[in-house]
Amino acid sequence: MKKETKTIENITITIERKNIKNMYMRILPPNGEVKVSAPLFLSDNEINNFIKSKKDWILKKQKYIQENNIKAPLKYDNGEKHNVWGKEYELCLIKNDSVKHVLIDEEKSMIYLPVPKRSTIEKRKKILDEFYRQEMKKAIPPVLDKCTKIVGRTPSEVKIRKMKNWGNCRYHDKRITLNLNLAKKDPICLEYVMIHELCHLIEFNHGKKFKKLMDKFCPNWKEIKKRLNE
Repeated sequence: MKKETKTIENITITIERKNIKNMYMRILPPNGEVKVSAPLFLSDNEINNFIKSKKDWILKKQKYIQENNIKAPLKYDNGEKHNVWGKEYELCLIKNDSVKHVLIDEEKSMIYLPVPKRSTIEKRKKILDEFYRQEMKKAIPPVLDKCTKIVGRTPSEVKIRKMKNWGNCRYHDKRITLNLNLAKKDPICLEYVMIHELCHLIEFNHGKKFKKLMDKFCPNWKEIKKRLNE
């Protein structure tokens, strides 16, 4: 594989020549880096013309990535940044059979992630997700106790899973489900989501009555919601 970087039409391009049949282009977050995979037999002129023909599309894609703060896919590798309860930590992989659990060094702001010698991204992700799950399990009981006293309602069960919403409430059986990723956010966000879902045990929809309940039980809920979704 041959790799080179060149500037075409004021756009910096990384070109990788491979034993492939077709040419491919990727615009990568977070900085809109342009990567082109090209067959070994293609001439420089053919590659240049291809990139020039895609200039408008490249600029449009780069603008979208920057304006929407699109982040690069996580690789769960050394030096990568991950949050725990609203604080940023640097990930450090440790290949040590005697270490079985994720370790946090508050002073150095490090997360030590024990991994097998030949770990995949999916395996490392699974290990870190399990750490977040345990963090949620520890955090929920005191938050639930506090919030049920505020709202005056108690769920039948509180579950944890990965989901698109931060939480949901099944009104008919009083079951609340919380997003695993709340363990990455400021602890006040967990309280806000818990109060939000408990209020659904009183008012199922998000109408005026529901918002009045939120104003009553969590006066700064709009500010917390904004912080949660940042």
